[in-house]
Amino acid sequence: MSITKNQIVQWLQAIASVIEQNKDYLTELDAAIGDADHGINLHRGFQKVLTQLPKVEDKDIGSILKTISMTLISSVGGASGPLYGTFFLRASIEVTGKEELTDAELARLLQAGVEGVVQRGKANLGDKTMLDVLSPAVEAFAEAVTQGRTTVEALRESVQIAEVGMK
Repeated sequence: MSITKNQIVQWLQAIASVIEQNKDYLTELDAAIGDADHGINLHRGFQKVLTQLPKVEDKDIGSILKTISMTLISSVGGASGPLYGTFFLRASIEVTGKEELTDAELARLLQAGVEGVVQRGKANLGDKTMLDVLSPAVEAFAEAVTQGRTTVEALRESVQIAEVGMK
């Protein structure tokens, strides 16, 4: 199965929607250990992403993701902007010029994004960072794809592993 650039745009719109629905909860979580602005910052950044999508939806997937990267870096405060922005920047490099992706290419895109987060954040597994969720989830997705599972099956497995990492 291939993933189209339209599906990538829909995925980004869905991310923005989930962040909007959970911005208060994300901010509340951040209040316990941070400065209580994570949900607000992510919401602001992804609202800006939504304004950029119509300008790039006719571009290749790499260009779309690069635009998202630059938007997040410039609009999300704290460490989150550079971390999420680097994820999307590295992902964009992996799929430059692509109009659609195979499951294996999606796995490589996700892995490149995680590698960017590791490099930017200097975190290791077990440090109680976003890496504890992202890394095992991406590995689970890649493994499921290698074993021939469908995109949906691979994503379901990835979500289950992400929830374990989160907890």
